[in-house]
Amino acid sequence: MDVEEYNAERAVLVAALVDLFLKLFRPLRAPQIQPPEWAHLLDVLYPSVVQTRIKVAELSRRFYDSQREIAFPDQPRHDTILPHYEPAWFREAMEPARRALSQPGASDGALSQGALRVAKEAENAGRRTILRAVDSDPVVKGWARVATGRETCGFCMMLVSRGPVYFTAEDAGLDLDDTSAADLWQLAESGDEDAKVAMDQMMKRWHPGCDCAIVPVFDTRKWPGRDAWKEAERAWIKHTSGTRGRDALNAFRRAIDNGALNPRDFAVAA
Repeated sequence: MDVEEYNAERAVLVAALVDLFLKLFRPLRAPQIQPPEWAHLLDVLYPSVVQTRIKVAELSRRFYDSQREIAFPDQPRHDTILPHYEPAWFREAMEPARRALSQPGASDGALSQGALRVAKEAENAGRRTILRAVDSDPVVKGWARVATGRETCGFCMMLVSRGPVYFTAEDAGLDLDDTSAADLWQLAESGDEDAKVAMDQMMKRWHPGCDCAIVPVFDTRKWPGRDAWKEAERAWIKHTSGTRGRDALNAFRRAIDNGALNPRDFAVAA
């Protein structure tokens, strides 16, 4: 299985879950929405979320295995545990959507944000499956974040341009806004070791709507997305020349917004 096939199958699974969310929650608008009703609908949706997460995790497992077999055809399969998911975690993840939909005059935009949060919960099952395998597999070199080009924002492109992560820190669950993330980037560029660790943790953060994929890196000279990473790296250097930290991220975003950069040009899993 190559990365294009992986991403296409993953997108189909997630899209079906998003459609179900929209059917259940589209009728909800303030002031009709009440906490008991919201909780009931989350309970109705939760089994489908779990089933989609299992399918996405199993798909990601197959993708990992296929990439590993290409690099190490004689090695036995490396086992890993698929990620678990609790109802309380789902309720917590969806709380911002509840607040948005509870506002007077809540728009379709608020509903869309809720759909993006549901998609993120499903997508993360695949991401964490690959990260867990990387953390425990003795033959893998690391992992990399790759762009699809469909929903790739400037912040994600910045992380894509960083390339492979060759060591993994404990996932401390950093919840950083773009400003503090850019400041960390600046520190990491300056050689600050603590910031480098924090940046590796930040590479594991996924905003609602993010459809970046994760690929394992078994051979540093050849992995899915390597050419796109080098192009993204060159683009980052070109469009952020003379800037640092927050200013660099803003400059990179402007290049995307004004059409000087097209994230699709760096997509490996569209």
